[in-house]
Amino acid sequence: MRVDSIFFDPEDTAIQEMSETVEAQKTSSVLTTEEIDNLAREAGKPAETLMNVVALIAQRLGTDVCSAYLLEPDRANLVLAATLGLRPECVGSLRMGIHEGLAGLVAEQVHPVAVEQVKTHPRFKYFHEAGEDDYQSFLGVPVVDLGVLQGVLVVQTIAPRVFTEEEIATLVAAAAQVAPIVSEARTADRFIAPVQERLWALARNLWWSWDHDAASLFLDLDPVRWRQLNQNPVSLLAEFPLAKLESRAAELVLHSRINYAYRRLREYLEKDRTWGARRAGILRPRPVAYFSAEFGIHESLPVYSGGLGVLAGDHIKSASDLDIPLVGVGLFYGQGYFRQWLDSNGWQQEEYLETDVNQLPMQPALGANGRPVEVQIETRGGSIRAKVWRVKVGRRDLLLLDSDVEGNAPEDRELTSRLYGGDSRTRIRQELLLGVGGFRALRAMGITPGVLHLNEGHSGFVVLEAIRSRMEEEGVYHAHTGAGGPRSFRQRADRRASWAAARCAGSFAGKPDGIGTGES
Repeated sequence: MRVDSIFFDPEDTAIQEMSETVEAQKTSSVLTTEEIDNLAREAGKPAETLMNVVALIAQRLGTDVCSAYLLEPDRANLVLAATLGLRPECVGSLRMGIHEGLAGLVAEQVHPVAVEQVKTHPRFKYFHEAGEDDYQSFLGVPVVDLGVLQGVLVVQTIAPRVFTEEEIATLVAAAAQVAPIVSEARTADRFIAPVQERLWALARNLWWSWDHDAASLFLDLDPVRWRQLNQNPVSLLAEFPLAKLESRAAELVLHSRINYAYRRLREYLEKDRTWGARRAGILRPRPVAYFSAEFGIHESLPVYSGGLGVLAGDHIKSASDLDIPLVGVGLFYGQGYFRQWLDSNGWQQEEYLETDVNQLPMQPALGANGRPVEVQIETRGGSIRAKVWRVKVGRRDLLLLDSDVEGNAPEDRELTSRLYGGDSRTRIRQELLLGVGGFRALRAMGITPGVLHLNEGHSGFVVLEAIRSRMEEEGVYHAHTGAGGPRSFRQRADRRASWAAARCAGSFAGKPDGIGTGES
């Protein structure tokens, strides 16, 4: 769908109402005349100016988010050009058709849209990459300059909020004030500086972690902060406003190196004449699923402790370089593995640090239905649910299950908080989640593995789940001769898995029929 009639009739009722509202708000504008003048002096820097605009509006209206979406030259799509509150790495990359979502509805109708609870609206669409999970209320107004739709200005709040007529009129007035700036940004046909866009693209794929030239770019930007931030490029770039980033890149003559690294990443990802394409094509429809309790990709993603994790990390990196169809499956540990040091008396001390998922190159994994994947497994103590994160490791994906989700019992929310933490019961429940939950996550994403590669025995339960799934698909049932009558293989397999978990945890009180008795 396109906004073909981009010039609007001044006799149109909606436009007249908006114009009258703007006039009524002139005495109480969101932005003062002095601020407008200061913004005007930033002509030629539309990306930076828009960032200042949204920050000011969010502050004045007391909202958690303020974002500016610009209408692209094709007049069929909106692109996120500036935001305060959503993930900054989405600027320049988050796009939506004007037939999609509430922001698209504003552009489509050229009229304000206010919604107290967005998930109840028929036009609501969840853009997982933007980090919109927590925001309940939405207010969007069109940005019109000289009768031409330029974009959409949006504010959002975490707490449900009924926007008043006065608040709606205030945002309409703000949109009119900044319309010339938005128009300039559209005319520039560039909504994010190339240096910022390309550095974020590098940071979001862990390919940089084994490419010296790419890693050295982040080191050179700020060597001290790079070390302090545990060599995390996402955290580093989040601290760099566009002006500072441009200044630093110019000072160190980094532009050509950034362009070169970005071009090499694109060529690496898009290359089709690879070893894997020639020799492992049979795995394309049914890839290898590589299960491991830890993956040592880089220290900024603290989900490993030692050699086992480093081996798994090297395995997935090699699969990426060779282009072997493989997907890694592990657990996301919110506190990772402990950090240790020696105190003044020579005794070892350790501490666990919380990991901020917003500072990691992870996105929610999407299922075949386009929604974030969530899996559930049954245990003797109740069900455990887990969300699934997706990490790009070169050409390959790494899926990490995280039990810190609403609806789980407190102890289950902490189940994946620490690597190799807790007692034997905790460990066996982690292994159940990794094996059974990991396999179910793959199936929810439409992935049917052709090979199950288990890095040691931590994920051994995946074998039981794969057998159960295969027999269920083929309609194989086990006829039980006891009083319970026939029951499906799934019921029996789930019971056996629960029994095995209980026995390994040391709480076995009796075995079910059919285990070790020779019963078929």
